[in-house]
Amino acid sequence: MPPHLPSDVTVPERPVTVRPLLCDVGEAAGHRLVLLAVEDWGPWADLRFGRIALPGAAPLARRIPLATDWEVRVDGTPVEVLDVAGRGDRAFSNGEVRVRPSPPPGATLTVRATLAPGATVAVDVVVPAT
Repeated sequence: MPPHLPSDVTVPERPVTVRPLLCDVGEAAGHRLVLLAVEDWGPWADLRFGRIALPGAAPLARRIPLATDWEVRVDGTPVEVLDVAGRGDRAFSNGEVRVRPSPPPGATLTVRATLAPGATVAVDVVVPAT
């Protein structure tokens, strides 16, 4: 199992800040993806998300998309997706996408996620100052 952080990353004592987003990424394959917050740890950030099955939706093969199913950009520049972790079941799950570098306040964060083959959602959102 790969590590959740590369060995060259120093772990701070606590997050720098948490910036609320609470925005819909979109719906695909009967599931909605919501970005909850940017948890800024300095050298990296966790993008917190929730995935909700809509009534009558078929269960997904996985509770959360794999790291390779995510594409994250900051002001149009790709950032590194380090890891994805989550918990839940086929009807609801939540988790985080770990990226580096951390998106600064005022930056446009572009998030694309493939929930199932052919079922991709995406959003552009400006990272708030607080």
